[in-house]
Amino acid sequence: MPKTARAQYLGSHKNEFLQTTFCDMFRTTVEMYPDKIAVSGTHGVFTYKELNEKSNTLAASLLKDGLKDGEIVGVRAGQSVWSVVCMLGIWKAGGAYVYIDSTHPLKRQNQIINECACRFILDEKYLSALDWTKDTEFINHSCLEKLALLIYTSGSTSSPKGVMLSHMNVMSSISNFDRFGLTEEDVYGIFPSFSFVASVFDLYSSLAVGASIYIIPKLIRKSVSELLRYYIENKITVTFLPPHMAAKFSNIENGETDLRLMIVGSEMARNLKRKSYRLFNVYGASEMTAMISRYDIEDAKASYPVGTLNPTIKGYIVDDEGHLVEDGEKGELWLASRQVSMGYYKDEVRTNQHFIKNPFSDEPGYDRVFKTSDIVRKNEDGDLEYIGRKDFMYKIRGFRVEAGAVETAMRTCDKIRDCAAIAFKDKGGTYILCGYFEADESLDVKEIKAYLKERLPYYMVPTALFQMDELPRNLNNKVDRKAIKPPKELDDHKLLEKLY
Repeated sequence: MPKTARAQYLGSHKNEFLQTTFCDMFRTTVEMYPDKIAVSGTHGVFTYKELNEKSNTLAASLLKDGLKDGEIVGVRAGQSVWSVVCMLGIWKAGGAYVYIDSTHPLKRQNQIINECACRFILDEKYLSALDWTKDTEFINHSCLEKLALLIYTSGSTSSPKGVMLSHMNVMSSISNFDRFGLTEEDVYGIFPSFSFVASVFDLYSSLAVGASIYIIPKLIRKSVSELLRYYIENKITVTFLPPHMAAKFSNIENGETDLRLMIVGSEMARNLKRKSYRLFNVYGASEMTAMISRYDIEDAKASYPVGTLNPTIKGYIVDDEGHLVEDGEKGELWLASRQVSMGYYKDEVRTNQHFIKNPFSDEPGYDRVFKTSDIVRKNEDGDLEYIGRKDFMYKIRGFRVEAGAVETAMRTCDKIRDCAAIAFKDKGGTYILCGYFEADESLDVKEIKAYLKERLPYYMVPTALFQMDELPRNLNNKVDRKAIKPPKELDDHKLLEKLY
């Protein structure tokens, strides 16, 4: 195989993703690009050969120390190149990993460690004690059907859940690398925390095709101007950014980067437009091993579809009784694929609620369905439009109201940067709809309410609107609805509407 044809080969041999684990696939990439940069970060730079050798050394050490097959190992080495060594080493030794973000509250870190019964915590202390003598002997005890990693959800609608991803889930997900046109020529800027499922696709699809990974340092991720400088200096060609950062970046980038593609997701994207680089809006979930669908953004709009499903996924839009709806009608999205995770760790009840036998097909690889709780519809172009969460559906004045539909209308107001619609129950058990928003200048809530009345049925217009400096966000950078408290005037509807 020519040394410049790794991505082309994998694109035409998709069956390899279903027959081998990442460790074996990585071994071939190492043989092709031994001296090429595999991963770079504030704690060092490793070539493919060095990353392979160090992960071999770690795997051998874990096995020597008695790591059991399928045992969960904690990785607390930070957003660094050493974490990538740890992840690969654990897989090679036959274990699974859970990334423990040291920036998260200690209580949350300990909760994960205890729940997963981690005997091994791979942190700076553990790694510094190892003898890093080069180990060229290839080790691979990984297996497609076995657990590869746990990703803990943000807990935006309930308590955080540990999503179990198998090696097959990972391989099925990264087989969609060609939806981004990834090749060995790319330099991928990793923005998401390793605790976020988007990083799973970013890391392993890049290392599969022979691209170079650059882990963006924490301080740089907080400054859009520093981010621009970083992209220029490191010749980043592909990156993922949350929509609010992508919008800020777009305002200051004037074609001086090597970017060919920016991926946005995890929240509603709005008012972005194609520049010198392409823009893809993606929809994903931890339970589906990252990316589910993709949409190519061309023009600035108040909202965008989430596009078409990965070729590896079958989707079904169903009503409340689980029956398929007609094209153009709204319903809950159910998904079947080898990307469908193994379920929730130590939570059989929730697993049985969200993961069921596929009632529409018994085709191998599509026999299980994940019920997303996301309300969508298919538009006339064949793209999926995201409406909102089933969890955020309220009965207002006898009508069923989807918070996502209210938020979409609020976002059509150009001056609103981001928003959230939440209904709170008053003492009488009546739901009162409230809207919260961010903006770059002080806005008149009465004017916004009048604007919404022209675009929404009366029962969908929030009783009260509140401008916030910033909407609260959880550890995964999503709007934390549970942190937004009801107004003190909640039980006095007329006063609430008059004041806000």
